Amino acid sequence: MDRLLDSLDTADDLYFDSISRADSPTWSTGRIALLGDAACGATIGGMGTGTAILGAYVLAGELSRSPGDHRGAFRRYESLLRAYAQERQKGGDRTGRFLAPSSRLGLRLRNTALSRRRVLAWMLRTAKEGTTLALPDYPDRPANSTELAANRPSKPVNSV
Repeated sequence: MDRLLDSLDTADDLYFDSISRADSPTWSTGRIALLGDAACGATIGGMGTGTAILGAYVLAGELSRSPGDHRGAFRRYESLLRAYAQERQKGGDRTGRFLAPSSRLGLRLRNTALSRRRVLAWMLRTAKEGTTLALPDYPDRPANSTELAANRPSKPVNSV
């Protein structure tokens, strides 16, 4: 490891990337809604997948709850999830600085911490705290296509 770090000063072809995120002021426009990392790129610590699954559940539930009113469904979807997703993003901000330190000392501290069983157990416990979200209980989907057709708007909805 030391030899690798020492060679960075003289490397001709070194590539760096950043851990970054683009925050969208709104998760939908017109008939398009963002979901998962596209809406709220959560973290590099693994919360993105869970947030995407929750988002898919809520978005599908809100769309089924309001046939013909996708805009209202999109607003409720974002309203239900945004605060939760932003809390996950805060955790990701801290995780990024820890997993990609900017100094040799930071690398050594990270590697030492990750090699300690108690530290890993504490990190997992800490990550679980505050990761719950009260989800709406959406009714089961319609049983057949006749019921689906009955819930469709009678004329096309122009969303633009």
